[in-house]
Amino acid sequence: MLLLPLVGFLLSRYSPRWLLVFGLVMLSGSLFHMTTFDLQIDFRTAAMARVLQAAGMAFLFVPINTAAYAYLPREKNNAASGLMNLARNMGGSVGISLVTTMLDRRTQVHMNDLSRHLSASNPAFQSMLQGATQAMRAHGASAAYATQQAYALIEGTVQRQATMLAYIDDFRLLGWAILAMIPMVFLMKKGRPGGMAVH
Repeated sequence: MLLLPLVGFLLSRYSPRWLLVFGLVMLSGSLFHMTTFDLQIDFRTAAMARVLQAAGMAFLFVPINTAAYAYLPREKNNAASGLMNLARNMGGSVGISLVTTMLDRRTQVHMNDLSRHLSASNPAFQSMLQGATQAMRAHGASAAYATQQAYALIEGTVQRQATMLAYIDDFRLLGWAILAMIPMVFLMKKGRPGGMAVH
């Protein structure tokens, strides 16, 4: 919200195309930055990534609306607004469905990959299992129950890691998809700063 007045000012001096390119690059960069996340990130890291993402979005909303209405006669504004809202809602629904489906499938893929290391022949797994079992017994659990709790603890850890890796896959996919949209910006009609058409 703080950037919207700045975007409006820049729009009076630069073509909407360049503001869109800047916004797409910033948005894509924020998503690629989010591929470096892990389960130990702090609030500041997550918040700064979101700030960068929101800054990129600010450079998209106003220029897109300006470009959409720049060449329309006034009597067609209502129809154009309806079409834009329809496209936005359908695009959002399809995008959410795609990302959610990919998140679920990639979580399963990573679960399968990570689970291959949970075998009795893996010394690291055996060491972790023994350490977790001893910790549960130190808290008063019986030997059998402590082992069950240790397995559950390891399973939860693997599930969280697999989900985090799936989110990273989603961030990477969206980052590349947004970069791929940049050439499409130059298919728009060229306009002067302020949204005026070039005749």
